[in-house]
Amino acid sequence: MNKKLLIMTLGVLLFAAHPAAYALGVSEIKLNSSLNQSLEATVEILFATLEELNSLNVSVSRLSGGTAGMQHWPEVKIELVRVDAGKSYLKLTSKDSVREPVLNLLLELHWATGHIKREYSLLINPQL
Repeated sequence: MNKKLLIMTLGVLLFAAHPAAYALGVSEIKLNSSLNQSLEATVEILFATLEELNSLNVSVSRLSGGTAGMQHWPEVKIELVRVDAGKSYLKLTSKDSVREPVLNLLLELHWATGHIKREYSLLINPQL
């Protein structure tokens, strides 16, 4: 392998591994509550810069689907929790208890340089 090709390959690999090459993302949702309890769930924020977190606006809405009679769908509050440098998550909670076993949510994140829409389906089991 000649030196020029090796240097070009290393340069491409170093650029691809640079943290600035990644964009803000979100993890899978982690459900921490059961049916007939207040909703408590978290979504980790991935690869976010301080500037992205400072300009972040998040909303959640209900998607169609799930079971019939969705009049008991709770109002969901979203809080951005900053743990330390580079680690943050969204905390989703409700004041009212969740009475439907399936919640289909659309999470929308907007920040100064981009946006994400992510669908989540929660299967909420009864408390054991």
